[in-house]
Amino acid sequence: MEDVIVLLLQAIFEFVFEVLAYLPFDLPRSRGSGGSLAESGIALCAIGAMLSGLSLVFFRHTFLALPALRIGNLVLAPIASAFLSQAIARQRATRNPDIVPRERFWQAFWFTSGMVTVRFVFAVRG
Repeated sequence: MEDVIVLLLQAIFEFVFEVLAYLPFDLPRSRGSGGSLAESGIALCAIGAMLSGLSLVFFRHTFLALPALRIGNLVLAPIASAFLSQAIARQRATRNPDIVPRERFWQAFWFTSGMVTVRFVFAVRG
């Protein structure tokens, strides 16, 4: 029973960390940042990958030891991050019409995708 609780807590911690990692990049910007959605998606994916690579210096081991949890995190974290960012953008768009929730969705998706992919490939399994 203790092992199940530990696995559950590890999965929650890793998942929440990767979902919330995009928020500092999301909050200060408005639409006038220039460039297309594809360009910003590629740039944010690269930034997420670089930050994830940097995180490997300090947190070399993944919190998720089971392959099924790691694959689930690889698939679900970008989706959850995207929906969270879109929800925040919808709330903020009521006060600032320059914020486009659909753009925020894709930017968060690609940032988190870059981040989880690098951690999936290079992190040492606990």
